[in-house]
Amino acid sequence: MTLGRDLKAALGSLEPGTWVHFHSVFAPEFPAIAQLLKRRGVAYSVTPHGGYTSGDLEKNRWKKRIYLAWREARYLRNAAWIQAIGASEIEDIRRITPGTRVVLIPNCQEPLPTCVSVAPANSEHPLIGYCGRLSTPQKGLDYLIDGFAAYKAQGGKGELWLIGDGGDRAKLENRAIQGGIQPSVRFLGEKHGEEKLRLMASVDAFIHSSRWEGLPMACLEAAALGTPLIVSRETNLSGYVERGEAGLVLNETSAAGVARALEQIQRLYEDNKLPRMGENARRLIETTFRWEENATSFVAAIAATGFAV
Repeated sequence: MTLGRDLKAALGSLEPGTWVHFHSVFAPEFPAIAQLLKRRGVAYSVTPHGGYTSGDLEKNRWKKRIYLAWREARYLRNAAWIQAIGASEIEDIRRITPGTRVVLIPNCQEPLPTCVSVAPANSEHPLIGYCGRLSTPQKGLDYLIDGFAAYKAQGGKGELWLIGDGGDRAKLENRAIQGGIQPSVRFLGEKHGEEKLRLMASVDAFIHSSRWEGLPMACLEAAALGTPLIVSRETNLSGYVERGEAGLVLNETSAAGVARALEQIQRLYEDNKLPRMGENARRLIETTFRWEENATSFVAAIAATGFAV
């Protein structure tokens, strides 16, 4: 990869004692930049943002493996440390670059103001929400639709809202029709800003049944709005949710696991126990997922290398 003249000049002006941090992976410029930094004695760290999870590496599998071996592995080996945003990511990173220091520093979320709900008042049934890409393999949306169908077949009264869009939308809509749950499922499409937050604030529980993740920001947004979470262990949020009593963790990442969780959510809804879980979810954002904590952890990770902060 050839770097542009202006970028080379900017990098050449960096003094030893500067720290550089890279975000994302499989960017052809990054190994070239990292090589130049190493020659100048400038230290750097890397945040892959979940880009090395086993599921993501299956996409264009052989191209990524060749590129990792040819270009990216050395760039990672020469990093002072690599940030994992979720616990499962640590093992993924170490498979690629054994021996490199990996630091767990989760994503964070700004507190959000209370939003006006757009759901009908005094509803007699729980409203379950999902927000994100409609990508079945990663997000486990087949589990969500099939699990919701099983829950409804057992007498479940809830409704399901899916906020977002993606290539799997038509397949998921057809799956809902085949499961006989179309009247209880709404595909709301891609939303942004205040409109998205109002929809997310309207649900009684927010679910991510993902097969793999770094750490899903939509779940943090939902928690910041005071919404209980239903998460798979693969979201890397399960420990936080369990310790904070901020929702439920799927006992298995499957349609059956989703169905059981939704049955439990309905009981909690009928017993008026979800609001307390929502308060706990908001507290998680205010205590554990604060950007101030993130910044402090970054500074500590840099200082641990002997770098003068």
